[in-house]
Amino acid sequence: MKRNSSIAILGLGVTGISVAKYLKKNNQEFIAYDTRKNLPITDEIKKYVNKKNIILGNLEVNIIKNHDVFIVSPGINLDKIFLKEIKKNKKIIKSDIDLFNEQNKKNVICITGSNGKTTVTLLLEYILKKLGKKAKAGGNVGYPALALLEKEYEYNILELSSFQLEMTNKISCKSALITNITPDHLDRHKTFDNYIKIKHKIFENSEYVILNNSDKNILPQTNPKKLFFGSKDPTQDNSFSIVEFNNKNFICYGDRKLICQDDVKLLGNHNLLNICSVLAIIQSLNLNIDEAANIAKNFQAVEHRLEKFYHKGIVNWINDSKATNVDSTISAVLSIKQEIILLLGGRAKEQNYSQLNTILSGKVINLIIFGESRKYLSEKLSSVKNVTVTNSLEEAIKISKEIAEKMVRKKTNIKELNIILSPACSSFDKFLSYEERGVYFKKCVLNEYR
Repeated sequence: MKRNSSIAILGLGVTGISVAKYLKKNNQEFIAYDTRKNLPITDEIKKYVNKKNIILGNLEVNIIKNHDVFIVSPGINLDKIFLKEIKKNKKIIKSDIDLFNEQNKKNVICITGSNGKTTVTLLLEYILKKLGKKAKAGGNVGYPALALLEKEYEYNILELSSFQLEMTNKISCKSALITNITPDHLDRHKTFDNYIKIKHKIFENSEYVILNNSDKNILPQTNPKKLFFGSKDPTQDNSFSIVEFNNKNFICYGDRKLICQDDVKLLGNHNLLNICSVLAIIQSLNLNIDEAANIAKNFQAVEHRLEKFYHKGIVNWINDSKATNVDSTISAVLSIKQEIILLLGGRAKEQNYSQLNTILSGKVINLIIFGESRKYLSEKLSSVKNVTVTNSLEEAIKISKEIAEKMVRKKTNIKELNIILSPACSSFDKFLSYEERGVYFKKCVLNEYR
C-alpha cells in the first residue's frame, strides 16, 4: 500500500518514539517504519503514532519516492543501496540530534568517545547541579535529546554515540569532548579511519574543543579555543593532568594540585582522566574549577560501570557490563588492586582480543569465559591460566562463586577477592543491551546468596 507523507521516521525505538512525539506536538504528519517485523505496538507508540501509519519489515527502496525527509534512528543501519538511493533522489536525511539542534536555544555540551562517555556525561550533570545550575543529560544516556526541549535547562548535556553522529548533519555546541578513541563498532563503520572521522564530527561547530593529548587517535584541531586533559606537558596552563607526587596521583590544573586520588570514590586511573575531562569542560563554561573538583570527589560509580553492588566477607561482586570492548575491560582490570575472578564473554566484536593475554595473566587469578563466542575467545586467550569455559552467564556466576568459597575455606592470605563481570563483548548473544545484561547479572548473583 502506498502511503504518502513528506516525513518518514526510520525506527520506533526510544529515539523514534521521541521523534514521533516531537512531530505530533508540532502538527507534522509522518509515516513510521521499523525493520522488526514483530515489533509490539505499545501504548507508548500508540500515543504518538496512528497504527495505520506504521510499516514493519525490511526497508524497501521503492518507499523513498514517497517522502522528502528521512529521520533516522541510531539503531538503523542504512545499507549502501538504500542510502545511495536517498541521496540520488535528493532527499534529506536527518537525525533526532538535527531536530534538537534546530530548536535548542540553550548551552549545549556534547560528549562522545569509545569509553568513559557515560561516566563523563553523568559526572558533568552531577557537578553542574551541585553548583546550582539547571542541567540535564540526554542523547545516548537517560532522556532522548528531544525530551530535553520540553523543559528549560541552562545546560543541555548530550552524550553522542558514533551511530548518532553518523547520521547527524550539524552539531552546534558550547563545548565538545572526545574522551578517547579505540576500535569499536567496526561491523557498522567498516574501517577504523571511518570511525575516527565520524567521532570528530563533534568538533565541527563547537566554540570550545576539549582534547585528550595522550590519545594519538584524537586529531589536532584548528579551533583557537582549546583545553586539554591527559597532557604530556602537565604544567601547561590550559591542561588538566594526572601527576604523581610522593607515590600518590593528583589531578592538577597546570602545576596546581586539585584532587588526590585517595579522596576520589571512583575506581581507577581511567576515572581520574574522566574527572580531568569534566573539569576542562567546567573551565570552558567559566565556572569555578575548585568547587567542581571538590564535588567530583563524591561522585559514585554509574550503574553497570565498575559498580560494586554486593559483598560478603572478603568477596566483592562488581558489575561492569558496560565494558563491551577490550579497552574497557583492560581499564577495569587495571583499576582493581586486589585479586580478581573475571567473567568475560558474549558476542565478540572485531577487536584484538589477544592483547588481553599479558594483562589478564598478571592480574586475574581465574578467568571464566561464557556466551556465544566462548570458543573463539578461549583460543584468543590461550596464554591465560586457570580458565573455565562455560555456556551461559548463569553458569559463570555459579562457577566463580564456588571458586571464591573454596578460597575462603582454605583461609588463604587473600584479603579481598573481586568477582567482576567485564565482558569485553557485546550483549547481543542473549540480551537486548548491556543494561539488561547487567541487571540480569545482579539478579542472578543476589539469588545465589538467598
